[in-house]
Amino acid sequence: MRRVVLALAAALLCVCASAAMASADPASCQLYDSHGLCVVGAQTPGNGGGTATQPAATGRDGETPSPSATCTLTPSGTVIPCQQGQAWWVQDMQCYAEAIAQQPPKDSPEWGGHRDGAIYLCTFYTGGRSFPGTNGLAFWAATAPAGPAAVDPAELAQQALRTLTVPAPTTGRYPGGTMQDGQPFTVVNAYTWFWTDPASFRQLTARADAGGVWAQVTVTPTALSFTPGDGAAAVSCPGPGVGWQPSDGVWAPSPAGCDYRYPHSSIHQPDRRVTATYSIRWSVTWTSSTGAGGTLPDLTTTADATFAVAEAEAVVTR
Repeated sequence: MRRVVLALAAALLCVCASAAMASADPASCQLYDSHGLCVVGAQTPGNGGGTATQPAATGRDGETPSPSATCTLTPSGTVIPCQQGQAWWVQDMQCYAEAIAQQPPKDSPEWGGHRDGAIYLCTFYTGGRSFPGTNGLAFWAATAPAGPAAVDPAELAQQALRTLTVPAPTTGRYPGGTMQDGQPFTVVNAYTWFWTDPASFRQLTARADAGGVWAQVTVTPTALSFTPGDGAAAVSCPGPGVGWQPSDGVWAPSPAGCDYRYPHSSIHQPDRRVTATYSIRWSVTWTSSTGAGGTLPDLTTTADATFAVAEAEAVVTR
C-alpha cells in the first residue's frame, strides 16, 4: 500500500513539475518533502536561491502598525502563533521555518549544488493535529527566512497605557459651604482643606500582548496638588488628603498636610471668585516578558473648582 501511495505522490509531483517547466529549472529543486521528493509547485524562498521575506503589514495610508506582529493563514486570515518551538512563521511560505540541526551532506540533492547557506525545514501549521508522513519540506536558503517583525516591548507598554482611563481628582474642600446667594466659598486665613476621593488616587495596571511578547504598565499616584487660583504657587501633599469632619475643629490644619490659607478675599478677582485647580501626578513604570522595562513620562490629571474667598467677621459680645 505504501508503494502505491508513494507512486501516486510521485506521479502528482511529476504533473506539477511539467506544469512549471516554463518558469522553473527542473535541475535546481529547492523544496524536498519528507520522502526526499522534489516539490516543484511549492513557493520557494526566492528567485535564484534568494531568501524568503515577509512583507511588512501596513495600515491605512501605508502606515506600519505598531507594535503587534500578526501571523496568519492564507487565504482564511486565521491568526496563528508566530512561534512553534524554535521555528518561526514565514508568512509568504505559509510554514514554520527552522534550520535542520544536523545538516545533510553537501552533495545531497537538497543543496541543489549550493555550497553556502543552510537547509531549513518548512513545517505546516496543523493546529495541534498530527498527519503521519507530512512532517515538513526541506529547502535551501542563503540566509535565514525572514520571520514576523520583532515586537518592541516599549511600544507594547505604550499600547497598554492607552487602554487605561486614569481618573481626574474630585474637588473636596473645607470650608465648603455656600453663602446666601448660593455661591460656594472658603474663608480668608482659614486652613482650606483640599482632598480627592481615595478611589481616584489608587494604583492602576494594564497589559498588552503581541507576537508572544507582553508588557505591563503600572500607573501610580504620587501627589495631590492644589493651585489656589489667587496667583500663588501650587501646594501639594503625597496622598489623597482627608475629608474634614466636625470633630477636627473649625480652624485646624489638615492632618494630611493638604491645605492652603488664602491671605486675601477674592473681591478683586474676576467675578469676585477664584478658580482652583486640583491635580494628581502619576508615575508610570513598565515591565515585559523580554526582561526590558523602565519608565514612561509622568501623567497629570486635573479638575477645577470655582468659589469665593470671603472675609470672616468676628463679633465680640460682653
